[in-house]
Amino acid sequence: MGPSSAPFLSAAAEPLYRAAVASGRTTPADLAERAGIDRVAAEHEIEVLAAIGLLDVRDGAIEAVAPRMPLEQVAAEHAKAADAARRLASVFADVWSEGGDRLNFVEVIADEARINAVEAKLMDDTASTVDGLCIGPVSPRKLQPGMTIPPPRVAVGFLEAMERGVRGRGLYGVSVLEDFEGLAAVHQCIAAGEQARVFAQVPLNLMVFDDKRAFITVPGQKGARRSAIVVHESGLLDCLVSLFEVFWQMGVPLSAESQVVDALEGGPGPGEQQLLSYLAAGLTDEAIARDLGVSARTVGRRIARLEEVLGAHSRFQLAVQASRRDWI
Repeated sequence: MGPSSAPFLSAAAEPLYRAAVASGRTTPADLAERAGIDRVAAEHEIEVLAAIGLLDVRDGAIEAVAPRMPLEQVAAEHAKAADAARRLASVFADVWSEGGDRLNFVEVIADEARINAVEAKLMDDTASTVDGLCIGPVSPRKLQPGMTIPPPRVAVGFLEAMERGVRGRGLYGVSVLEDFEGLAAVHQCIAAGEQARVFAQVPLNLMVFDDKRAFITVPGQKGARRSAIVVHESGLLDCLVSLFEVFWQMGVPLSAESQVVDALEGGPGPGEQQLLSYLAAGLTDEAIARDLGVSARTVGRRIARLEEVLGAHSRFQLAVQASRRDWI
């Protein structure tokens, strides 16, 4: 299972895994019944758990597998994705150096009206896919409290593209989703059919159309307005497509009901890492509290905070998401 194929767990995963641990070797139907989950939904989640290595499915029977090694494998895949991103940075530098004055596959646009027109044209011409990284509006000014700008794709034909069958994937930085209006705009895209994820360290505003054109918005220098870069088919475009896929795999899925809070600055501290390690090992709140010298209530609050940061709906999902980010 490579980093581009790592599956994601739903809220049904934890009760299914708990039921499998309690039941011993059993059947899918019995496991679904014990977990109180619809059989069709359970079958899909059982496949995901088996792909991760948390369930052993053989000869029509299911048995739980100890979680530490499978989760360490997921963490290792996350590390590979980070290495791939670093290698891409080197490739970017080589492409730029080799291009010299022959960079005819790169078009820089500084006029705001033309930026909007080109973006709309790219969206109108899209036949199958739009993939995007979104850190929010690019502007030299600072937004005052209460001032928000919805993600730009809502305003340049993205919803119309979805209506005609274009598949959309969006990875949003946490800052885009921190206020009510920004989150509502993302939910509008999700309602239209977009697959959406969130990740704390989204590096730039990027859209990739049919894997044939890329559109990057960058802040202007010395108080100037934003600029845009259009990248046509080239080695650089291939790098941008790969860059999106790497970050996409590191994102946490969003639903229409998702709420996002501030991410941990710079990742978890030693205390959070220790807490996550204990959770992955299966320790109870009481055991963790005794070791850390705090109350079980304090442990519960810290776990709830980590679940919010990572978009996890259960402690089981929290351990998986933390492992994927190499936090444990």
